Amino acid sequence: MAGTGQIVCLESTMQQPLYFLREWRINMIYRKKKDLEITPIDRCMGGNGTVRMEKLLMGQEEMLGKGRAYVRHTLNPGVSIGIHTHEGEMETMVIVKGKALHTINGQEQYLEEGDIIAAQPGDTHGIAQTGEDALVLIAQVLYA
Repeated sequence: MAGTGQIVCLESTMQQPLYFLREWRINMIYRKKKDLEITPIDRCMGGNGTVRMEKLLMGQEEMLGKGRAYVRHTLNPGVSIGIHTHEGEMETMVIVKGKALHTINGQEQYLEEGDIIAAQPGDTHGIAQTGEDALVLIAQVLYA
């Protein structure tokens, strides 16, 4: 794929600023849902049941070294991700489908489709599917 550019302005000692075009290469990543591998995670972080994980990006190499996970999790009824702590990283979750009980630093939050949470470095949290339908969420873990 062809690169794109950014115009950068340098302050100079001349009357007018100096402009130049800085170019970089963008490697687009494109994956079809049907091509994603599902990885079962039994008792994820000490939780109940089996979380079905699909890696949307393949860790550090595809996250430009800024994070370690960008995944879609599916939690069927009764499944949970156990309480865990993020040290030196943050995690965001977006609820795509279903309902959940999210516990963060001892406080409970009921989440539904479209809700988002962001666990900051040092936060302790976990999430459990609630209701009749499977819980589908997108989670991203970034380095602090």
